[in-house]
Amino acid sequence: MNAKTFFALLVFALATQADAVVSSTTVNATIPDGDLSGYQSSGVLSGLSGLVTDVNVTLNIAGGFNGDYYAYLSHSGVISILLNRAGRSSSSGVGYGDAGFGPDPSANQFTFDDQAPHDVHLYRSFAFSLNGGQLTGQWQPDSRLIDPLSAGSTFDSAARSNPLALFNGIDPNGTWTLFVADMSSGGEGTLVNWGLNVTTAVPEPGAGTLATGALVLGFLTKGFRRRVSRG
Repeated sequence: MNAKTFFALLVFALATQADAVVSSTTVNATIPDGDLSGYQSSGVLSGLSGLVTDVNVTLNIAGGFNGDYYAYLSHSGVISILLNRAGRSSSSGVGYGDAGFGPDPSANQFTFDDQAPHDVHLYRSFAFSLNGGQLTGQWQPDSRLIDPLSAGSTFDSAARSNPLALFNGIDPNGTWTLFVADMSSGGEGTLVNWGLNVTTAVPEPGAGTLATGALVLGFLTKGFRRRVSRG
C-alpha cells in the first residue's frame, strides 16, 4: 500500500456524519401534454459546507406514459438526464406505456441513484415493480444526452454521458431545478412531488478528516420549511 492510498483510507475511516432534512407539501402540478416547454420546479439551498460527493433524486409522477417523459436535474450549469423516453429504441418507437413513477402502498420510493443496479431506460428488461402502473425501486438515471425526439434507433447506441455524478465536486448551494416534459400527446401526467438527497464532504478544522452531510428535499412551486439536525 503506498502513502497516498493509506492516507485516503485513513481520511475515509475518520469521516463523521451530519444530516439536514427539508420537507414541504406536494407539488401536484400538471405536466403539459405533448408540450416540449414542459414544467419545472426549483428550490434554493444555502448554508451548506463542502462540495457535493453524491446526489440521489426521488420522483413521483402519476399518469401519462413513461415512454413520453423527458426529465433532467440542473444546478450551477450542470445537467443530469434522469429520464429520456424510457423504453424508446429501434424496436419500440413509442417506449414503455406504463403510467408514472412513484411510491407504492409499502412506501417504496422511486429513486434515481448512480449506484442502483440497472438503467431506468431499459427497466422492462429487469425485475421491476409496478403500483397502479407506477414504477418503483432504485434505478440509474437515463443519462443519455440526446434529443428526446430522436429516432428510436438513436437510443440504442447513445452514450450515457450525464449521470448524477456530474454534480460531484461542485458547491451544493444555489438553485436546483427539476425539469419534466411530456414529449408526445395523449395521456396527461402529474408531477406529484420530488426529492433531492445531497451528500457533501469537508475537512474538519485542524483535523484533516472528512465530515459528510446529507440534505433530503421535497420541492414545490411554493416555499418550503426547513428542519436541521446534526449528529
